[in-house]
Amino acid sequence: MNSFLGLPVWFFATYIFLIGLCCGSFLNVVILRGLSGEEFVKSRSKCPKCNNQLTWYMNIPLFSYIFLKGKCAFCKEKISIQYPIVELVCGLLFLCSYFIFGLTLKTLFLCFIFFFFIALCVTDYLEQVIIDYHAYILAIIGFIGSFLNVFDINWVQSLIGALVGFFFFEILARIGCLTVKHRFFGEGDSLITLALGAIFGAKALLVIIPLSFLIQTFFAIPMLSIKAFKENKKQLAFGYFIVLLSIIACFCVNYFNLFKNDNHYLVFVVLISLLLFYSLKNILAELRLKAEQNEQNPDENNFNLMPFGPALVYAGFLVIFWFDEIKLAIKFCLY
Repeated sequence: MNSFLGLPVWFFATYIFLIGLCCGSFLNVVILRGLSGEEFVKSRSKCPKCNNQLTWYMNIPLFSYIFLKGKCAFCKEKISIQYPIVELVCGLLFLCSYFIFGLTLKTLFLCFIFFFFIALCVTDYLEQVIIDYHAYILAIIGFIGSFLNVFDINWVQSLIGALVGFFFFEILARIGCLTVKHRFFGEGDSLITLALGAIFGAKALLVIIPLSFLIQTFFAIPMLSIKAFKENKKQLAFGYFIVLLSIIACFCVNYFNLFKNDNHYLVFVVLISLLLFYSLKNILAELRLKAEQNEQNPDENNFNLMPFGPALVYAGFLVIFWFDEIKLAIKFCLY
């Protein structure tokens, strides 16, 4: 990467990384006060445990956490590891954008997108809550970017992408109402997909949505399987394991071209289909049971067994940096 205005690359890299750390520090405030409903613009930073207001040197991103050894200067309670992690991730993502896309309008837009991507991930992970206005702001950023041709799609493609993403997930979620008497996905997941469609367009969603299901499968299913086994629900644990194993097997068969004989391949497909049918039957039975248990107060607990928002956001991250490589990998595995 060439220097700009006669200044070396490391100068801009350091500057952008520090901006990312500062944005990450503010993002922590946005996340926590967004969940609690507190004012985050006018109110000064304070310790969530003892409510003492923090001085400026206690608010230096990343360095204050290290200097204070992860403890509040007043009450000596441990400071959540979330604070330095969010700050560091935000700084690194800003830095990656600069190294890959340079000092461009695309980098500026990506920094705004990453800010809200992280917010959506953390709130969904912590409380299984998607704060609606985070997704709406992301969608607005996508529409503005499409007008400026930042992501190589026009405003019509952006609008179509937003509508396709939202209605695809809404229809999918409401199928759950017919099968297990409850949505398969929360309304927040539909809003995230709306935002992703506005940013990337409908064609990119053909990659993002399957990729998000794959990410959710590899990260969530092992955890759900272990949880079910600990609760002595061995059939359910086996069902989750078979779903994961079936997906891995399908990829391996195409990747390594294991079956030269079409008849053998047909037997494999039938066997996998039967195993998946058995597994999904057990999983749906568990979902129906949970729906019946929550029928009195359906909104008190998040029905989703694992938050799906982070998987959608992770898929968005991957598409930003490795879209062409992912498309090649999908074609290679499928054909």
